[in-house]
Amino acid sequence: MVEVAAAVDNPTHLCVTARPNSVSGRSGLRVSMWVLIPACTIAGTAFLFLGAWPVSVFMGLHIALLAAAFRHVERHSGDFERLLLDGDRLIVDTHTLDQDEHMEFNSHWVQVALRSTAVGGGNTLALRSHGKEVIFGRLLSDAERMAVSRELGRRLARIRQ
Repeated sequence: MVEVAAAVDNPTHLCVTARPNSVSGRSGLRVSMWVLIPACTIAGTAFLFLGAWPVSVFMGLHIALLAAAFRHVERHSGDFERLLLDGDRLIVDTHTLDQDEHMEFNSHWVQVALRSTAVGGGNTLALRSHGKEVIFGRLLSDAERMAVSRELGRRLARIRQ
């Protein structure tokens, strides 16, 4: 999910916030488990009586892996990336479960680089200045990274004039 706040009359201000798409939380996990556990138990028991006991094992594994996936999504639901262009400053804040990162750049010196990645055919948006580099847009799609790169480049060019 991307939130863009850009003032049309103020070319020196841009705020882009990216968050992971989280379709469900604890309630989604509960509903899924309330449906899946009885359904898999009934089907697993039926296969057990038919002599296909490995199916029961894989149904239990299926439920455990699905619960782990929901837990992973829930734990990372607070992650975000924020890019703030405010006049002479470009600020990039990244918050993940493991770490917080804060980088500030001078708007007059920062370079925006959109590079193609060798694996998967996607792209990477990098911001560089004075030997520092930060990757922005891990939570964005390729098209969104391209749009942010174009808009940021346009606004930085106006600031440098």
